[in-house]
Amino acid sequence: MKNTPITENHLFRKAYAKGKKAAGRYAVIYILKDYANAAFRRADPCHRPLNRLGLTVGKKLGGAVERNRAKRLMRESYRQIINDASLEISYGWLIVVAARTAAAEADCAGVKADMLKSLKKLGVVTEKTDR
Repeated sequence: MKNTPITENHLFRKAYAKGKKAAGRYAVIYILKDYANAAFRRADPCHRPLNRLGLTVGKKLGGAVERNRAKRLMRESYRQIINDASLEISYGWLIVVAARTAAAEADCAGVKADMLKSLKKLGVVTEKTDR
């Protein structure tokens, strides 16, 4: 499933100001309840719930190539997490991922583990229990 991005600046600012955050080695993750989620769910042909993902990478991380690589790593890590069958995902959130400078030298497995730890800490992701 394709991620629905956060494109409006006011949503990024609102997530920074009012959202919960968890800092990891490669990124800081901010989450905030998405009150427009019902409209996005109605617009989806399959009416699936979703989270909206926003990625930010500052110029301190490096040039355009390094910044784009960091965004690709974070996007792919998030995709792997939401497609993992052993995890239960809570939907209806604005998720803003702000890359740290260590993300320039990171690999995908490290970013995924760091992001998973932060999302578990925030309560967006939990381990599935067999019932």
